[in-house]
Amino acid sequence: MKQKSACNKWLCLDSQFESDLLNPNLATSPWSGHRQFAFDLMVFMQPQVVVELGTHYGCSFFAFLQAAKDFDLDVSIYAIDSWVGDEHAGFYGDDVFDLVKTIVFQHFKSQNAVMLRKRFDEALSDIQDGCINLLHIDGLHTYDAVKHDFETWLPKLAKDGVVLFHDIAPDTGYGSAKYWSEIKHKFPHYEFLHHSWGLGVLFPKGDLWHHEINNGNHSGWLNIYRYQAESKLLKKQLLSAEAMIDDRDKAIQSQTTMIDDRD
Repeated sequence: MKQKSACNKWLCLDSQFESDLLNPNLATSPWSGHRQFAFDLMVFMQPQVVVELGTHYGCSFFAFLQAAKDFDLDVSIYAIDSWVGDEHAGFYGDDVFDLVKTIVFQHFKSQNAVMLRKRFDEALSDIQDGCINLLHIDGLHTYDAVKHDFETWLPKLAKDGVVLFHDIAPDTGYGSAKYWSEIKHKFPHYEFLHHSWGLGVLFPKGDLWHHEINNGNHSGWLNIYRYQAESKLLKKQLLSAEAMIDDRDKAIQSQTTMIDDRD
């Protein structure tokens, strides 16, 4: 498969994510602080095949799809998940899968979104070797599971393909953080350690994109994404607190009215 090269400089955009209309909780989910980076990475790379291992409610999946939709990218985006949960995400019913499917149908039905409800190893035969431009690993966060996912899916990665690892911040206590601390020394990489549970960006099959990103002020935009994520989360929390105060005031007013009527 022919690999595209960067067509422009890195852009730090400010996107609106339509998936939040049907699932507002995505705006404060553990992955939410990285989705603007993921959106901008899609626009910069213009990948042809994106695969993510572990989708759950789809925060990252919909960030990839939003970029594809907004910039009319010719890309196939695969979400691979059993949609039954695990010991870290918790276990759940079909309602999660159904909600993700509904959001895809209502907002991204024109994009090439493929939902594979399978175990990661079961889905290996669905993806050709050497075709994935962007791989996102976000399944079970134990050391052995992340190591296995990376090693078994590495042959599927294209030349100069990029791998994203979620939950790599040391304070998560997850084995994924330990594995990232080891694997990052073997390849060019970037990392976000201080927000949204951490995100590692690895370049294990060539440094084309690492070199292209380095042509800009990468240290500057690394901080931009952190501050942007923290600011948006703070605003959401503030709005939530204001709503709680408003509900409390209404309840107090209602009780006061009832007391006045009784008296």
